Amino acid sequence: MTSSLAELIPRASPLLLALLSAQRGQPQAPIRAELFGLQRFARHGRSLGATHHVKTDQARSAVFFPRLRDNVAALRRAQLYIAEQAATGYDLSPAAEWLLDNFHLIEAQLKEVRDGLPVRYFRALPVLRDEPLAGLPRVYGVAWAFVAHTDSAFDVDLLVNYLVAYQESRELTLGEMWALPTTLRVVLIENLRRLAERVATHKAAREVANQVCDDLAAYPLDKVIALHAALQARGVGSMFLAQMWQRLQGQREGRTAGLLMWLQQQLPQPALVQAQHNANQAADNLSVSNAIHALREIAGADWPDIVARSSRLMGLMLQAPSFTEDATATRDQALHAIEALARRSGRSEVVVAQTLLALMQAPPSGEAAAAPAGVASHWLQGAGRPVLARALGLGFDRAWLWQRAVQRVAMPAYLGSLLLGTAGLLWLIWRVAGGLPQAEWLPPGPLGALALLLMVLPASEAVVAVVNRLISESARPVHLPRLAFTAGIPAEHRVLVAIPTMLTSPASVQSAVHRLLLHHLANREEAAQFALLSDWADAASPHQPGDQALLDEACAAVQALNAQYPVASGQPLRFIVLHRQRRYSEGEQAWIGWERKRGKLQALLAAMAGPTPGSASGSAPANAVVAAAAVTVEEGFIDLGDLSGLAPRTPYLVTLDGDTELPPGRLRELVSIAAHPENRPQLDADRVVRHGWGILQPRVATPLPEQTTPFHWLFAGQCGIDPYSAASSEVYQDLFGEGSFSGKG
Repeated sequence: MTSSLAELIPRASPLLLALLSAQRGQPQAPIRAELFGLQRFARHGRSLGATHHVKTDQARSAVFFPRLRDNVAALRRAQLYIAEQAATGYDLSPAAEWLLDNFHLIEAQLKEVRDGLPVRYFRALPVLRDEPLAGLPRVYGVAWAFVAHTDSAFDVDLLVNYLVAYQESRELTLGEMWALPTTLRVVLIENLRRLAERVATHKAAREVANQVCDDLAAYPLDKVIALHAALQARGVGSMFLAQMWQRLQGQREGRTAGLLMWLQQQLPQPALVQAQHNANQAADNLSVSNAIHALREIAGADWPDIVARSSRLMGLMLQAPSFTEDATATRDQALHAIEALARRSGRSEVVVAQTLLALMQAPPSGEAAAAPAGVASHWLQGAGRPVLARALGLGFDRAWLWQRAVQRVAMPAYLGSLLLGTAGLLWLIWRVAGGLPQAEWLPPGPLGALALLLMVLPASEAVVAVVNRLISESARPVHLPRLAFTAGIPAEHRVLVAIPTMLTSPASVQSAVHRLLLHHLANREEAAQFALLSDWADAASPHQPGDQALLDEACAAVQALNAQYPVASGQPLRFIVLHRQRRYSEGEQAWIGWERKRGKLQALLAAMAGPTPGSASGSAPANAVVAAAAVTVEEGFIDLGDLSGLAPRTPYLVTLDGDTELPPGRLRELVSIAAHPENRPQLDADRVVRHGWGILQPRVATPLPEQTTPFHWLFAGQCGIDPYSAASSEVYQDLFGEGSFSGKG
């Protein structure tokens, strides 16, 4: 049909011919229906839920994405034609201007949809069984109705009211709730495609009519009739006739008499058609602007809050105070675990949540009395998982048993792989060397065996590197649960940030104090205290001439910080100095700070658990965890009055080297992890941590270099401003649930 159009309108551009090709069929009507208010939407949601019947068909073809790509292609054709018309000086309707100015936003939605709704995720959604949307996800029908009855506008309260009413008849899964923003985008793009095609094809039909009227001599009646038939197949025949009627008004010449008579037969009420077109154009203008605004608003909406307000599962889980206090990422972990249990057990997510809440609210007994049984992660990922699985009728939890089995064989498997890998590498070297014509570097007999023995260390280093890399690539990092702390670190979770340092020169003092200030500015928390944990340099005698001057300078600099950043009356100072005297070391044969850095931290732990130097009260209630970690300390800190006053009841200590950064907000993040009940350390009779974590160590990364070198690229890993923004695998943590402490944590 395109070739016939090209013959009928030879002056038409390729874009116009492509747009009016009858092979594309007639433009579909916009997704637009009666506008609903809150109450009417609630009734519609309940009735829609009652009519939605679903089926599970994992093998079905995904029809979502081909249609989405076709929608974007159709929108691009319409946008190019509108841009061509704008470049030639034609007037554009408001809808055409919206499409022309915001097409970049529409194109960006394709990536948003692909990222937000992968094919695998899409195929796991329940699908509708009945027409007109049979085979499409149920959430697509939910989104379609919302777009239709809001004229493509986006209103959060209306959406929440609609979803709550829908679930009175039909429960939506959590996966469907989270698929809703992406599905709304898909439906809005579908509607924009229909609107854009209507705007562009109507404009193209009017352009064809103008070409005919501009050169009537070249268009006898039979050619006009053929042209009308071609345009009618594209659904724009009436627009072509209306534009011709408008252009030929007042002409009564003989050569147009036959054409006017034919127009009157085809268009008996032209004024009515024109009025209907004007009304449709006004409605389309509003729909296009609403849809484009909605795409922006969906991207900026607080979807965790929307899901929390409208999901039955979230409504149930938020009844547990511990779940309410969790951070969003921790809530998501629990909700995903509930989804998985619902699929395995064949029960609904709400039933699984009700079973979980019953266990969380039951009074603890036996071993559970010492466990954090009031938190969801204990039952979903922790030691209580087998109990929850049995309560759901699953019997043995194979995933849990497999995880426990892996933990039991982790050490033998790890050591065995290192041993076998090293032996295999040495055997390979022996075979290769034995087959070479000149292998003087590996002599035969005892000398060759000795050479192989000397190769064990470098060979084992290579095997360890390969095995550790394989483990890191295959093991998924575990995200520890954390609390929200949206209003900052609470007073009951007060934290002390300490920088161990040595007072060696005025420059070192100023550098350490400046680092203390930077940590505070990056993490401005009222419940945080920052301490300079200092010693003098090693010496041949207990006192040196410049010692007191260095300490006075440190105290004056820290006191200046306190004056610049004061605290409320009666509160401990924000910045403090904790300094020790030298003690003679037989091993070093010198006067040093006892046990240097380790000794300072040991003394600090003892001070946090016992009397508070320089405080008004003289003592503070001992925290159970800190008290268990504290040991007898040979030397305490010099009493500097308020300037050495530790804040009472401080359960957490963050220690940083003088060259370590603490990015903005990460102090709150670290404390939120340590404060979560699932992570709090629990000690047995031998004061060994049997549950939770005694020390948390974040990933430490090198900062951005001024000039990147190949050496830095090879050994520094991923660089960035914030080294804690992504989870990282640590071999010993992945395999054995413990790690090696490097001094920062």
